[in-house]
Amino acid sequence: MFNSKENFQLEIVEPPSSNTGVPGTFDIYSIPCLDWVQVTFKFVQNSQENARRIISKISSFLGIDEFLFKHCDDGLHGYRKSYKFLGQNTFQLLFDAPSNMGIHLILTGSMLKLIRSDYKKDDIQLLKFLTSVSKGFHFSRIDVAKDDVSGSVSIKKIARYIKDGNLTTRFRGGHQIKKFKLVGVDGEEDKLQYVSDGETWYLGSRTGTQFRFYDKKAQMNASDLLHWVRCELQLVDDAATNFVKKAIVLDKQSFEQFCYSVFLTYVDFKKTTGGKHMKRRPTAKFWADFLDNTVDKVKLGSRKKKQSLDDVSPDVLWEKLLDGDSEFYFESMTQKEKDKFDKWFFEQISSVLYLRALKHEQGIEEFYKKLIEWGEKRVDQKKVEAVAVQLLMSERLKRIKEKESH
Repeated sequence: MFNSKENFQLEIVEPPSSNTGVPGTFDIYSIPCLDWVQVTFKFVQNSQENARRIISKISSFLGIDEFLFKHCDDGLHGYRKSYKFLGQNTFQLLFDAPSNMGIHLILTGSMLKLIRSDYKKDDIQLLKFLTSVSKGFHFSRIDVAKDDVSGSVSIKKIARYIKDGNLTTRFRGGHQIKKFKLVGVDGEEDKLQYVSDGETWYLGSRTGTQFRFYDKKAQMNASDLLHWVRCELQLVDDAATNFVKKAIVLDKQSFEQFCYSVFLTYVDFKKTTGGKHMKRRPTAKFWADFLDNTVDKVKLGSRKKKQSLDDVSPDVLWEKLLDGDSEFYFESMTQKEKDKFDKWFFEQISSVLYLRALKHEQGIEEFYKKLIEWGEKRVDQKKVEAVAVQLLMSERLKRIKEKESH
């Protein structure tokens, strides 16, 4: 037991070990570490047999038994089945989907910590292995995180620099989230007290490349720590894949510097005084110290690639819409691709809906209102949203309505 916060000794691990559950012991990322990995193994038929082969390779790489990976009849993102490590969602190998989707692997931060600590595989070894599993691969998401426990990087400071515009960044927007708790007051029955429970600042889009700054101390309820802020970069698609391609040829020290360069490329907090042109100002001391005085920047490729219908079949997209993944439609596709999907969509159902609407006693407008009401009874509001927008906002539907009104 620690007598005071001043006497508390941080356990800083390079790379971080898994949380042992001992009070005062936490996973502190003193150097950049992977905190999320998603990769699709392309050009592989997503059968159970091929998924089993990949599990065999992963088991061999980690030095563990295959039986630790449980076959499950549930999946994500259009995949219907999966293998999970000990049945947990920290590791999911997804398969059984339309043939062009390959086999998809998700590794969460908890699984990555386990791989580093218990199975003694560092991040570079893991990435090298994943690129060797299949001739074709596409990393759809890579998260890289580093923590500050010195107090130099604070949420208040990050917020101030963003609000004052003292930074250069590729991002042109973001959002913030403030959490709070309502806790009971000692000696006062039924009275609740507001207690701040951390704050997070986001630069970029939730579904795209994004930089997050959040109060890890509040998230983990780490009362023994004086300060704990996590800075985390989420890379997607081309940027994530190019990050991996550049990382796997590096040694441990070079990988660390490379991560700092990537951080600096996306967000560079600048000194509050200096030249008129923000780009020419030196990096703010707190950020330079956090990034080990890195000055080099690195290009990881184009901005988030718009997914095309050549990559995802209309059937898969339709399944995503029904599954409530409307953001895939609205944020991941160009207008031309949306029009192409609309054409397929209405070729499938428009004539049936139109003929049925003509027979509705109260008219076509009331029919579509009823259609939404019926849908809401069958599925939750999130799922119906995607279909409702398609039905009510499509140019094709507008033309049908105009034709009916003449």
